Amino acid sequence: MEGKKLENQTLLKNILDHIRVAITCVDADGNILYANAAAKKRPAKAPRDAGINIRECHKEESNRKIDQIFMDFKKGRTEPHHYVSSARGERCLVTMIPVFEAGVFSGCVSQVHPIGFEGPERSF
Repeated sequence: MEGKKLENQTLLKNILDHIRVAITCVDADGNILYANAAAKKRPAKAPRDAGINIRECHKEESNRKIDQIFMDFKKGRTEPHHYVSSARGERCLVTMIPVFEAGVFSGCVSQVHPIGFEGPERSF
């Protein structure tokens, strides 16, 4: 059974590393638990590696906003925070999703989705 669990973890990591959306998971203090390949490629002051605090990756102005978002989640906000970020000329939609365990804020998942990337427009 342990082998199957490891296979599932490997599959999930492969899936997350092959999507263009940057995904970072942090604990309630902002320490990075996981960052996919796209997240590690984003501009940052420090590498987005497990164990690094997310605040080390951002400017002071951004850290104040991160602190406010975390405070909202710690006070019980369950709705994600959405905002547009611009870094090095790239505009991205950022969604920060709170994670709760037994009703207590335990961290969040951040999705950073490029806006205006190249590609054909399709209607379905």
